[in-house]
Amino acid sequence: MAESTAVAAESDRPRSRRGRGLAVAIAGLGLIAAAIAGPAGPASAAATKWTPPQQLQYAAVGDSFAAGTGARPYADKACSRSALAYPKLLTLDLRIKLAAFPACSGADIPATLAQVNTLPSGLGAISVGVGGQDVGFVAVMYSCFVVPDPAVCPALIAAGAAGAQTPEFAAGIDAVILAAKAKAPKVVLTGYPLLFHENGAGVNPKYQYADEVNDATVILNDALEARALANGIVFVDVEDDFAGHGIGSSRPWINDFFALLPTDGFHPNAFGYAAYAKAVRPSLAP
Repeated sequence: MAESTAVAAESDRPRSRRGRGLAVAIAGLGLIAAAIAGPAGPASAAATKWTPPQQLQYAAVGDSFAAGTGARPYADKACSRSALAYPKLLTLDLRIKLAAFPACSGADIPATLAQVNTLPSGLGAISVGVGGQDVGFVAVMYSCFVVPDPAVCPALIAAGAAGAQTPEFAAGIDAVILAAKAKAPKVVLTGYPLLFHENGAGVNPKYQYADEVNDATVILNDALEARALANGIVFVDVEDDFAGHGIGSSRPWINDFFALLPTDGFHPNAFGYAAYAKAVRPSLAP
């Protein structure tokens, strides 16, 4: 497993969700590329000499959701870093070059700050995905869903939600953002999906604490958005993009826990990372 109290679901109850609309499932890399890169040019362009596009030098830092954990195979097993991670998918647009990709499963705020400090100069944009590990993602997933413990789980959820609203958490996120802004003129902070599908009654039939974790994730996303706004950068919220595709839905974009592949559990699959790429791409547009 990896991190972030990130948790996704479709809920009929009102939540703090921003309206970018439901992302559609993408059936193949060709369609993903088209969605990310945008429409083709006029037919007459085929007759002209092709020249390489000017490329945005882009870097991606952060935790397992930035690294692509959950979408095997992993190019880097130590960090569970995937070729299907959204930073990699963004390079299907030839105008984007992934110049550095140190995002790593398990990265908290200090680790992400260290990643930023390793980035090269001359970058045009950086995406940052961090915060979940700092509010107890691993502990919550284990004690609420892998080996449910009613004596521990509710307290962990409450502590995570409270932690996301502390001055210390805000200061840590600010430090990462400011370090990234010193490296690139454009910085994008990404949020987390709600991991669990909720039925019309607002519950997940399999997991008792799914709705509580979804609610805590909304609080986390709101805290991240507040830091992005305070620091003058873009926040990419993916709650609506994943709506209807949480664990327990008919078409999940989140992996359920599977004992033989424990790292993958409670992280997006390839469809989920395609949705992330589609959501992030407009914020990187020249």
